[in-house]
Amino acid sequence: MFSKKLEDIFTKQAMLFSLKSYQKARDHDKVLSLIESGIFLKNLKEGFIPDPVQSFEIPKNDHESRQLALSSTASKVVQKTLIAELEDIVKFSDRSYAYRKNKGTIKAINRSKDFLQKNFWVAKADIDNFFDTIDQHKLIEKLNVQIQDKRIVKLIALFLKNGMLKNHQWVEKHAGVYQGDNLSPWMSNFYLNEFDHYLEEKHISFVRYADDILFFARHRRDVIKALDLAEGYLNSLSLTFGKDKTLISNKKEGFAYLGLWFKDDYIRMDNDKLQKKISKLSQKTKKTSLNRSIEIINEHIEGIQRYYAKILSDTKQFNILQKHIDEILIRKIVEAKSSKTINKKSKFIQLLTQLKSYRPTTQEQTQKHAHALIAQAYEQVSLKTPLKSAQKEMTKNKNAYLKESIKSSEIVLSKFGLYAGVTKGKVVIKEYGKIHKQMPLGQVTRIIILSPGINISSMLIYQCAKRKIDIDFIYHDEPYALITYYKSTSSLLHKKQLSFISQEENKLRIAKTIVKAKSKNQLNLIKYYARYREDNDIEEFKKLEIIIGIIEKNYQKISKAKDVNALMGYEGTISSHYWSAFGILIDKPDFMRHTQNAPDPINQAINYGYGFLYNRVQSAIIKAGLSLYHSFLHSQQANKPTLVFDLIEEFRQPVVDREIISILNRGTAITSSKGKLTQKSQKVITQNIQERLITPTKWRKGKYKITSIIDEQVLSIAHIIQDEHKKYKGFLVRY
Repeated sequence: MFSKKLEDIFTKQAMLFSLKSYQKARDHDKVLSLIESGIFLKNLKEGFIPDPVQSFEIPKNDHESRQLALSSTASKVVQKTLIAELEDIVKFSDRSYAYRKNKGTIKAINRSKDFLQKNFWVAKADIDNFFDTIDQHKLIEKLNVQIQDKRIVKLIALFLKNGMLKNHQWVEKHAGVYQGDNLSPWMSNFYLNEFDHYLEEKHISFVRYADDILFFARHRRDVIKALDLAEGYLNSLSLTFGKDKTLISNKKEGFAYLGLWFKDDYIRMDNDKLQKKISKLSQKTKKTSLNRSIEIINEHIEGIQRYYAKILSDTKQFNILQKHIDEILIRKIVEAKSSKTINKKSKFIQLLTQLKSYRPTTQEQTQKHAHALIAQAYEQVSLKTPLKSAQKEMTKNKNAYLKESIKSSEIVLSKFGLYAGVTKGKVVIKEYGKIHKQMPLGQVTRIIILSPGINISSMLIYQCAKRKIDIDFIYHDEPYALITYYKSTSSLLHKKQLSFISQEENKLRIAKTIVKAKSKNQLNLIKYYARYREDNDIEEFKKLEIIIGIIEKNYQKISKAKDVNALMGYEGTISSHYWSAFGILIDKPDFMRHTQNAPDPINQAINYGYGFLYNRVQSAIIKAGLSLYHSFLHSQQANKPTLVFDLIEEFRQPVVDREIISILNRGTAITSSKGKLTQKSQKVITQNIQERLITPTKWRKGKYKITSIIDEQVLSIAHIIQDEHKKYKGFLVRY
């Protein structure tokens, strides 16, 4: 017998512990105050009366609903505290699996499987309207036998007899227990405990989960006998089996239990249950975004993993569910793509890789699945807008063609000992006397030499000059020579250039435009990559937001600069913060920019890329007939092509910096040896920058290769020098 007194159960500590479960309740603070003041316990001793329960309904099946009760927070605390003490006052049957510690549905299923190993026949029964027909008088009699302090029994009786508010009407409770109350699950098991032990004494094999019971026997007559004995005892408890829910079957014919279908040694989800899960998932995701749909699907998958995944034999049902989930996701991708809510494939991948799976999967499989879903969705979008899709396909094809064309039109020589000459209209590359590569001279647009010890014939130089093919010489990260044709040089234009920059107003106007373009491109690049940090790394995103704010503030000051020195000060401040952001974007927060004698491979890679770009700008200046040595922003220095330093500024970020970040973010290592980039890294950087230079980029009212934009920007400077009233517009990249 349970001998604890009411005061021993309802200690302040015990009630406060129970209240923790209801911290979000509206009356939480009120109940907390009553407990801490001691008034709550006083009320329990002197005459606690629970507030009436509130009624609400949930769907039971397609035709019925189940009425549930919602008790006040005070009643919940009392019941939860009481249950913590009463849980084990009797020895419950090992065959009872509902609402008990260390039991549950999975163990009920496994116990059923064990019984099926030894038995062929099964009877399935459901106690008719169980919770609502429990005899309250008989329940109280049983409690009186087990509980010594009758105040506790009276307290339970108060909850049994408590009224319900339904449609603002008071409804008396004459029978049964409230479904939804904390006490009800325990009371249901307590009420049937003697019934369970009776079946055990009769050596009946059974599994009970609340009011759902399975009986097992080797022969049909024995399972019918078990059913009859069980119903006879239930009648003594004023309960009965529902006739329409009683079934006699066997392993071969199969039967449903706890949402599963058992047949032979095979368990699958009941078809009705499967269809309901599919319908419910469709309904819940019908009007939601892709992001929210993934959250809902993950909740569904977690539920399946906790229960069905541990016991189902039928993997086909997982495939059916997965197919339905894929259909939902494809539909959501199409909606997001069509509405332009999400435009980037990378964003779709980022969201889809958060998706959970019914079965264990590798990161590679998850990525592959995400790409497959996106491909199917994009195909559906393309079918809706055939002309637009065709244009995109052609653009992709064009870009691929351009990338391939630069590989076949620019010759890059980086190996010591190579020889380049011309024979029968072809550029011939030899290595130790053996032909290494040949290319028709008419296809060549540029030759780039990256190593000393490479020999080039005078005939090749002549033919290149004749065809306006530049030859670049770059060593480590330093461009040291450029062979180009000279016929475009104009002494008259040089004089005008010198006259133009001698006027401080002209010089400052162009210098401001260059610095504005450079700073804006730095800012846009940070913003572009910061977007992807917002969802993945909020701390990094916040740091980038701060840097963006500082750069924007300094950007506003550029227009107010009174001279080039002040302008260079603003440019220096902006660049300092830009390189801090650059370090964050490549996951090297301590990164520091070194322009000369770079000690690390990242700086060496940047300098190498700038060197690659340097000769392109220099070549464009020479071809435009401008002097390399008369500049706007950088101070003129003896033998220094300072105009190249000026005009390269607005191309550094979109051509070089972006590609270095992209290479590193793809997981490609940039390495060096003895202060020099390895040939492998040189090759990767060269290829990326080559492709970037010929990739069509939005500019003015169209799309142009950056090589063409460089030429146009230099020509624009030449035109302004000849006509001071023309306005120079910097090159801005928008992502």
